[in-house]
Amino acid sequence: MVVVEFSYKEMRSLVDIPREKMVESLSELGAPSEYEKETDKILAELTPNRPDWYSMEGLARALKAYLKKEHVQYNAVESDYRVVVDPSVEMVRPHTTCAVVRGLKFNDRRIRDVVLLQEKLLATLGRRVKKFGLGLYPLQAITFPVKYTTMKPEEIRYVPLGHEKEMSAPEIIKDHKKGQEYGHLIEGFERYPVFVDNKGRIMALIPVVNSAETGKVDLDTEDIFIEVTGTDINACRAALNILVCTFADMGGTVHKVTVERGKEQCAEPDLQDRQLKLELEKANRVLGTDLNESKAKDLLGRMGYRYHDGVVSIPPYRADIISFIDVVEDLAIAYGYNNFIPSTPGFFTPGKTIRRYDRIDSTMRGMGFLETTTFILTNKEKLARIGCKGGFVELENPSTREYTAVRPTILADILDVFATNKMKGLPQKFYEIGYVQDGSSRKKLAFGEMDKKIGFSEFRGVLQSLAKECGFEFELEKKPHPALDRDLSCVVMADGKEVGVFGKIGKELAEQLGIGFDVYVCEMEAI
Repeated sequence: MVVVEFSYKEMRSLVDIPREKMVESLSELGAPSEYEKETDKILAELTPNRPDWYSMEGLARALKAYLKKEHVQYNAVESDYRVVVDPSVEMVRPHTTCAVVRGLKFNDRRIRDVVLLQEKLLATLGRRVKKFGLGLYPLQAITFPVKYTTMKPEEIRYVPLGHEKEMSAPEIIKDHKKGQEYGHLIEGFERYPVFVDNKGRIMALIPVVNSAETGKVDLDTEDIFIEVTGTDINACRAALNILVCTFADMGGTVHKVTVERGKEQCAEPDLQDRQLKLELEKANRVLGTDLNESKAKDLLGRMGYRYHDGVVSIPPYRADIISFIDVVEDLAIAYGYNNFIPSTPGFFTPGKTIRRYDRIDSTMRGMGFLETTTFILTNKEKLARIGCKGGFVELENPSTREYTAVRPTILADILDVFATNKMKGLPQKFYEIGYVQDGSSRKKLAFGEMDKKIGFSEFRGVLQSLAKECGFEFELEKKPHPALDRDLSCVVMADGKEVGVFGKIGKELAEQLGIGFDVYVCEMEAI
């Protein structure tokens, strides 16, 4: 989940509706929201499949369509701007797509919004810059045509953003914050990708950091050049469309840039709506509804689509729409999930017992705990956060950075559940019985509670109730754990052996997770 926060007053300047209606409508659209009175801000949880909502303009666009059926037809003006791609980039980051936006008027809120939009696009759609990186440059600071090429690391020298002295590419990767974060993506290559303007000035080391001379956007900037460069051309184009539509909503005019690759030329961005045929009869079967053409057109209009003669026009910023079923999902959202009448499926499938921990389950549920199920795969960063820095099984060839190791503990996962649900009501109580790999494969029980204030003895009572119902005795012995408060950290002893950990999450870890409440956890053998 991505959490965005924005001032109600600022959002109201974009879409003038009452605060309660704004919160309600965002929640209905699939972005659970709540109002924080102390800061006059609305906090919204966004799923990664809607990157077009990562800015206030994007959310305002969705609200205008949902409540007022207002649609914007985006277009890009033809221009003479050119970017020439050198063949040497083919082995590093081969794809780039670019645009120019003119006539912008930045203020503090818009600058902040653009920075956050970039960060969230890179983290989600860009898979932490693995698929693409992006850069914004003041148009007046660069000279066209621009060249996308490669250079030897020692030949690349410029003043990067955030620094005052000139640095070489190896120095940037070693000493600059962005270099330390993204340098590994290019470090193994003999030549590094760069953007260079017609005067020979290096605009950016791709995908690491812009030049301070040509890549700093501020309040005085009115015209910008945008490049999205990476390994996945479809992801690059999707990100560019989201960016330029956002800037168009800010009042800018989008201009096409011709990208020349040898004899091939392509003018982008392409802001034409995509067309998708909607079989209404099939959509009704999927949803269990009886929508006619008129009702379907009305519902699709509320989700930002145009619909005519069975064809849906998909706006250029909707990177998440891949097939027919994605449009059907939006039909369901506009129809309202609360309006569906529950029914029993017309088929029967026999089941079987997967595991038997009935006594633990019944006891935890009886105390008000909800069961969660998380993946057995995790990553080193998540484990390091709770102090687990080695001794676990790592995957030799992981397909994603999110899952690179087999978990030796459930603690990191149960804490993620609390972090994900921190905007929900309190108290929260969760438990999980799942496999871990810490020398051997075995099952453990982890449970925790989050509330504004929790006492040590209060949470100890949960463990006492569990022990009584499951027929075992235990003692708590004080022992520090990296994830727990030093004064409230214990091990669970049973039959003279350590069988678990118990305590309150440390303040530093709680801050990393963005949790401002008390959280107590316990993990032990599934007895």
